[in-house]
Parts: sequence; C-alpha cells; structure tokens
Amino acid sequence: MLIVLSGVSGSGKNTVIEELKKRKNFKVFRSAVTRQMRPNEKKGEIYIFVTRGEFEDKIKNGELFEYELVHGEYRGILKSELEKVKADKTSDYIRDIDVKGNQKLRKYFSKEDIFSIFLEVDDSELKKRLKNRGESDESIVLRLSRAPMERAHKKDYDLVIENNDLGKTVEAILRAIEKKKLSR
Repeated sequence: MLIVLSGVSGSGKNTVIEELKKRKNFKVFRSAVTRQMRPNEKKGEIYIFVTRGEFEDKIKNGELFEYELVHGEYRGILKSELEKVKADKTSDYIRDIDVKGNQKLRKYFSKEDIFSIFLEVDDSELKKRLKNRGESDESIVLRLSRAPMERAHKKDYDLVIENNDLGKTVEAILRAIEKKKLSR
C-alpha cells in the first residue's frame, strides 16, 4: 500500500514520516527535486537532487509521472520509482506528496492500494516551524501563500489530522492505516 502525506509547508510531513518509519517497516520511494539539500538530509535517500537542467531533461524524456514547480523549485515523481512501488505487493510505502500529486496518484492506484493523509497546522505554528527550520522571511511568505490552495484539497484525503502533538498524530495515523488494511 502507498501512504501519502500532504500538508502545507511546515506541517511536519517529514518529521511524521520519520516517526512512522521508527514504528513500522515503511519504505520511502524517492522523488526528484531541484531545491538545495537540507543539513539533515542524505543524498539519494528520500530525494534525488538534480539541477534545473537535469530536471527539465527528465520532463522532455518523459521520465516523470507528475511534476510541479513549487516555491520556485521543481519536484516530481519518477515513473521508474512509482513502478517499483506498484509492483511490490508485500511492502508499505510512505511519501510526502503535494496535493496535485495526490490527485494523480489516487487515479493511478486502486482505492485499496492508497491511503492519503493531510496534516493540518495553524498558520502561526507554521510560521514558527518554518523560522526554526531556517527559512527566510521571504521564503515563509512564499510557502504560506500556497496554503489556501493546499487546504482547499483536504476533501481529497482519507484522513485530515491536526499535527500539534507528534506522538498523538503518529498513533492516530497508525490506527487509521490498520483500519484501512482490515477493510481491504
């Protein structure tokens, strides 16, 4: 099964994924991005970091399932990575995907094979988290400008959860995933 996490920038998607991976044997499939690698990230582990030119070549060559220009940087799902996920019927994969990517994935996978979660956090907390992450004031404004559009897609998710307490959020997600698996 593919578990998709979406939410406004700073909602804690990667933090929640890391906690979920500590508790269950989730795999993460890689996506391609043109943004700079953050200090806590490892090259090739979750993201394939490429230049803008390399990404545009992947677009021209039809290597991407979907892509988008977000906050001035390209990000996208590689067809080759997605094929691995779809072919693997024994593992559970988890990935942070933007709202438009979620819509496409929900059409690509059967209803039984995908579970999508939207993490919600109020704007004041988002600003604090983004500032603590080292984002500039300009970057914070840019990231939050996308929030209304992203929140408008909450209806497209199986679960919408307030991510104010990491432990409670992770437990609620694990319960929801188990419930989904039992209903398959």
